[in-house]
Amino acid sequence: MCDKCDPIQTHVSRRDMLRYGVAAGAAGALWASPLRHAFAEEGTLQKDVSISGRGKAKQVIFLFMVGGASHLDTFDPKPGAATQGDTRAVDTAVTGVKIARTLPEIGKRMGDIALVRGMSSKEGNHDRARYLMHTGYPPTPTVVHAGLGSIISHEMGRADAELPEYIAINGPGARPGYLGVQHAPFAIQVQAPAGGEDERGRRSPGQGSRAVVQNLELPKDMTADRLDERIGFLQKLNARFGKDRTDAVGEAQSAMFERARRLMDSPKNTAFDLEAEKPETIERYGKTRFGAGCLMARRLIDSGVKCVEVMMGGWDTHNDGFNEVRTLNGQLDPAVAALLDDLKRSGKLDETLVVWVGDFGRTPRIDTARNGRGHYPRAWSAWMAGGGVQGGRVIGKTDATAETVVEGEVRPEDFYASIAHATGIDATKTFYTGQGRPIQIVYKDGRVVKDLFA
Repeated sequence: MCDKCDPIQTHVSRRDMLRYGVAAGAAGALWASPLRHAFAEEGTLQKDVSISGRGKAKQVIFLFMVGGASHLDTFDPKPGAATQGDTRAVDTAVTGVKIARTLPEIGKRMGDIALVRGMSSKEGNHDRARYLMHTGYPPTPTVVHAGLGSIISHEMGRADAELPEYIAINGPGARPGYLGVQHAPFAIQVQAPAGGEDERGRRSPGQGSRAVVQNLELPKDMTADRLDERIGFLQKLNARFGKDRTDAVGEAQSAMFERARRLMDSPKNTAFDLEAEKPETIERYGKTRFGAGCLMARRLIDSGVKCVEVMMGGWDTHNDGFNEVRTLNGQLDPAVAALLDDLKRSGKLDETLVVWVGDFGRTPRIDTARNGRGHYPRAWSAWMAGGGVQGGRVIGKTDATAETVVEGEVRPEDFYASIAHATGIDATKTFYTGQGRPIQIVYKDGRVVKDLFA
C-alpha cells in the first residue's frame, strides 16, 4: 500500500445494491461457506461480572484513522523530548493530562474520554495492521476473520432492521468473514459540505453531502408492483443459477436483496441526508469530509443503527508530517467535540461506545530528510468514551520519548475484549468451521482492561 493511500472509494446506489446482490452471493459463498453448518457455544473462559459497565453500550461509533496517527502529535505528547518535534502540548479538563495543542476542543471534553496510552501491537504493515485493528486477529491465509462492525451486526443487530446494522462511512470498513455477507458493511462516501475540505485540506467541489445513497426513490415511471415483478424475475434466474451451487449462494443473494429493499422502503433512510441539518450544526462539526461523516454517524445512531464506522484518511504522515497532522487535527477536533456533545446532550452517550483508533502509531524518531514519521506499532494511543467507559483517566504510559510502553500495556486482543465487555458480547463465544476449527470472537487470551470501567 502506498504511503499516501486513502480509504477505498465506494459509491453505492440502489442499482449498485441490486447488482451487488449477485456478486455478493458469490462472495458470500466464499466467506460464509466454511461456517455453513457452524454452531456457537460458550468458551471456556469465564466472563468477569465484577467489572462494571458490562453490556451498557447498545450502539458503537468506530472512528478509524487510516494510516496510523502519531501518538506524539495527538494524545501522547512529550514536551521537551528530542522526539517531540514541532507539536506543542496543551492542558486538558483533566489535571495533569496534556494532549496536542491542535486538539483544544477534545481537551475540554477529556473528562468523558478514557485515554489508552499503552497500546502495543506487532503489525507495522498497513494492510496487516488495519486487519488486526478491525478484527482483533493477526492476518492468516487460512481464514477471513469478522470485523468489529460485522460482529456487532451479528451479535446485537436485528435481521429485519430497516437500515443496515453496520455502516462504513468514507471507507470500505472490514469484511464480515465467517459471519457471511448478511453482516457485510454498507459502505458510503460523504463529501465535505460546499466550501469545505477533505483530509488533505483540498477544497470541496461544492456538491455538498446530499444523496450519498442514490436512487432510493423509484423512477417516475416505476411502480412498486413493477419493481416487485422485476425482482421476482431476477430471483427466479438466481434460483436457477443456484441449483448447481451451494445453498449459501442463494441465501446470500436473498439476504442482500431483502436488505436493499428494506432500505429503499424505510422512512429512516432520510438519516443519510445531511441537508436536513441546520447550517450551524454543520459548522460545529466542521465543514470537512470527516466532520460530515461524524454528523451522519450521529444521525444513523439516532435512527437505531448498531455500528457506524467513520474512516479518516491521510494519517500516513511520512512527508511534511507536522503540517499534515496540524491539518488533520484541525478537522478531527471540532468533529469529535461536536459528536460527543450531541450524544451527551441527547442522553445517548451513556449507551453509545465511541472508539478512536488507527493502524498503529508513528516513530518517535523524526525522519529529518522528509520531516515526518514512519510506522510504529510498539507504542501508541487510542481512546474510548461513553457506553459504560469511565472518562477522565489515562491507561498505560510510555517512556520519556514515547518509544516503549512502560506501564499498562494494552494489546489489540485486550482492546477487543474491552469492547466486547462494554457491548455485552461474549468474547469467548466460539464458532466452528466446517473443518472443526474453532474461532473465538476475541483472539486467544484477550482480557478486559479493567481501568476502562472500574
